[in-house]
Amino acid sequence: MHKMKSLPVRRLSSILAPISRALRETYGLTRLAIGGGSAPALLDHLFTGHALRMRDLDLLLIADREVEEPLVRRIGESLDAPELRFLPRYVYPRLRSRGEAEPWNAGWGLLWDANGVEVDLSIFHDDEALELNGLMNIDRILIPLESGSSLNEIAARMLSAASADQAVEEGLIDDPCGGYASWVHRSPVIVAWNDIHASPILSSIRIVRACASKLHLAHLHAELADPLRAAILQGHERGDRFVRVRNLLKLFHDDRAASELEMLHALGAFIHWIPEIGNLIEKLGHGGLVSLFAQADREGRKDADHHAAFALAGEQGADEASALRLEALLLNIPALKRDDVLDEIAIAEPTFANLVRSQMPRVAKRRAKSPSPSRRAAPKRPAAARAIGTV
Repeated sequence: MHKMKSLPVRRLSSILAPISRALRETYGLTRLAIGGGSAPALLDHLFTGHALRMRDLDLLLIADREVEEPLVRRIGESLDAPELRFLPRYVYPRLRSRGEAEPWNAGWGLLWDANGVEVDLSIFHDDEALELNGLMNIDRILIPLESGSSLNEIAARMLSAASADQAVEEGLIDDPCGGYASWVHRSPVIVAWNDIHASPILSSIRIVRACASKLHLAHLHAELADPLRAAILQGHERGDRFVRVRNLLKLFHDDRAASELEMLHALGAFIHWIPEIGNLIEKLGHGGLVSLFAQADREGRKDADHHAAFALAGEQGADEASALRLEALLLNIPALKRDDVLDEIAIAEPTFANLVRSQMPRVAKRRAKSPSPSRRAAPKRPAAARAIGTV
């Protein structure tokens, strides 16, 4: 499910309509907004003409009351339908740091699958809780969804504002940290320093994915990389492992997954956590993982049985594309270490991890039949070139 998709505004509007209506009419919850990576993607579409492409639809809701798990599950179940499938496994607290040793529960989150579009709703207790959300200023852009207005209507009003700045002035966009300007100029800044120190590896995964896949940066600038590297060095063990692994699996599906893993390795993310990944990156050298994943993608497209095995492998990031790359990685690390990697993956996706484990003998045979790039015959040179070479 977790793939980048081109989505017209009317499609998002049709997904949002029943969610907004149920929250308002059944639960009295009206303060709904588009946030996360979905907000700047929508603004780019409206104000620069870029295609509206996103992996998921990120929604944020301020409840103005204490949010507990039973309420969140009731909301998810009440909207469960073939066109909006509730994923109960992914109901979990939104832990944020307020500078204390232990992260604080700022609210709860849930997921639906809207025919291949992941709808991610985070419900925060109040405004104070919401202020803790968003690692970088680009993560704190909100597009409020007025009660009774469709996204189509809200988008039309933003277009009439002529610019994002004017839309902010008119209250159509909430951008307290200047995130959209940083998004446009590809220069995000960290604002949630407490979260960086509370969950350094998870924060690094999220920042690397945003910078590489959304802002198309080839590397992190020092203002981002240096504090992340220092935080990992000081507290690599901190943070929720389930959420960390889940985000790693989502990374494996990214178009730039190999580069993102190399960026994380440069930050020290794999010194203590899944060191097999870091060791392989060191062994292959810069760009080696890119070639490895590209070969895995090519071979996987030809394997119909492998595709069938992973058709229903995961509800979120863990699908066939993730599997192909993880399998390629596992084939290139010592066999005795493979179970260690898969045991860590199983923390978030046990079914997926077991499927990968069961497929490894098959994948090894397939790889053995496919010559590696170094063993492939070099293309023959023209006769003239061969003659020159003998002089």
